[in-house]
Amino acid sequence: MNEKFKLAYDKLDLNNKRNEFSNELLAIGELLKSIEVILGLNSEDIDVDIKNYDLKKDKKLNENEILSFFYEDIYAIRKEVTTILYLISNRK
Repeated sequence: MNEKFKLAYDKLDLNNKRNEFSNELLAIGELLKSIEVILGLNSEDIDVDIKNYDLKKDKKLNENEILSFFYEDIYAIRKEVTTILYLISNRK
């Protein structure tokens, strides 16, 4: 990440920082879906469930709640990467 992006992110308020973080996780989820399609993996195996941070509703989450919110997304991403690797390694 270059300094320009870091500076822009640093200037955001906490709620918008959370939203940007969530958007990055959503983008990673979409990349995983694209990888699965490119590799021709079974669509039934595609299950990237990343939540979208709601600027109005979720801004009331405390630190513990927001960490749990994002942890669930990171766990879903890790699970999907593991599934992709498993499916690739077991191709015949």
